[in-house]
Amino acid sequence: MNSHRLPQENSREEILRARRKFTEQVVVTVLFTVVELWATVAVVVLLDATGVLAVAAALALAAGLMYVYESWQSVREQGRALRSMELPSAESFTIDYESSLVRL
Repeated sequence: MNSHRLPQENSREEILRARRKFTEQVVVTVLFTVVELWATVAVVVLLDATGVLAVAAALALAAGLMYVYESWQSVREQGRALRSMELPSAESFTIDYESSLVRL
């Protein structure tokens, strides 16, 4: 069994990890938005439906667009939280070479 210490809250390593995860979330949200908008346009242009099928398609498209909006809300909130975190200076950052790994 291997064990390792978790990074301290607001440490340089933790902040850099949060920035990397935020960048990944932005990329995924952009890709999802593009695909969702493409699908919406394709359905609106190509679907020749009336009655219940048209209502079902409209509800499905509305749900997808609402999810796009919620995704961007989440990106904005996380961006604000990330900007409020301060990155410790490199001079104050010390490397702890002591290992606490346990090998069995």
